[in-house]
This record gives sequence, C-alpha cells and structure tokens, in this order.
Amino acid sequence: MKELTTKKTTEVITQPAQSRRKFLMKSTAGVVITTLPAQSVWGACNASGLSGGSRTSETVCEIPLVVGGRSPGSWRVYVKSGNPSKNSTNKVRSMFSLGHSDNLTAAYCSVRNEITNMPNIVLSDGMGAIPEATLNIETALSNTGGIWNLAAYYLNAYYGFYGDLSPYANAEEFVQQAWAVMYINNGGSVPTDYSILESSFTDGYVDKSNLPYGECS
Repeated sequence: MKELTTKKTTEVITQPAQSRRKFLMKSTAGVVITTLPAQSVWGACNASGLSGGSRTSETVCEIPLVVGGRSPGSWRVYVKSGNPSKNSTNKVRSMFSLGHSDNLTAAYCSVRNEITNMPNIVLSDGMGAIPEATLNIETALSNTGGIWNLAAYYLNAYYGFYGDLSPYANAEEFVQQAWAVMYINNGGSVPTDYSILESSFTDGYVDKSNLPYGECS
C-alpha cells in the first residue's frame, strides 16, 4: 500500500466496492492519498485499448490532444452560490455565443444547476487494470489547481468545446482515457500532475444550442 501526504485539498481514499477497488474524492483541509497498486497496470496499454469497444491501437496509452476548451477558472464561476455577478454573466455570454437580447442570468443558472447536480464521474479503464475512482466536478472546481484541470477537461468535452470526441463515445469515456494514461505514466498510482491537460484550454466557444435548459430558482 502506498500513502502520500500533500497540502492539496482533495482526498482520495480506497475502499472495496463490488469486488473492485474504488476511490472517493472529497474536500478536506489536507490530503492523504492511499492507493492499492493495480495488478498488471502496464498491461492496460495494449491493442485492445483502455476501456473496451471504441478504443483503437492508435489511441491506446495516449491522452486525447484537443484544443478549444475553457480553463478551470472559467468553469469555476458556475459553482458559486448566490446571484451571478457581471463577470459570471459575461463568461456565459462568451462561452456560449449569446447576444445582448439573450437572458444571460437564466443561461448562467442553467449551466450552474447542471454542473452542481452532476453525478460523480467514474474513472477507470473498464478492464480492472486501472483502479476505479470517482470525480466530483463541483468539488474539484471548488478547489484550486491539480484536479480542477481534469474537471475542466471533462466539462469542455461534455459541452462540446472539443468538438467531435470520436473514437470516444462520450465525455465520460474521453476523460477516462486521460485518467488511465496519467495513472500509468505516474507509475501506477493516482496522478498528481494534471498540467498536461492545460494545452487544451484555448478560450474556445460553442453555439448557444449547447446550453442546458433551466432557470434560476
């Protein structure tokens, strides 16, 4: 068993879940990262792929390199409570191509409501070589640095900032690939450096049709 202590504000703890190892991420004052080494972790890099059917030999063991995403700082405005600030409404305007006649407050709230109510994202390779973990988007964005890059990477894929995700079926599978590769590259342990994802944050934008439906409550 490996145990690392840092000053970050995310805790990852292993616990059994349906006979597979599982990590839970939660906000804390400090952090203790405890992992059980994955069995045959390097065996995940093979022609069959990291997560099954849609993987190809060309994508195995490579983090999807994309551009057009928004930074964690941009996404972080959507986990703030209370009435949206002018900075928040300007952010939703630029990110989702809204005009002066659009209801910016409602648009902002629709994104905030969806993000703060997102279920945990399951991170694993689907084959058991990479331990299963869960990522809470709201918690990750509420912290600073590190894991919030992974949260932004997921949201950019989810809302279409990276365009077509092929050969990945959806944003969850897309971020699972990145997590698995970073896990392997970190010697078979929980990633601590997510800076490789920052090159995908290039202040892109999407059409307002990508907005979820919703209003401020």
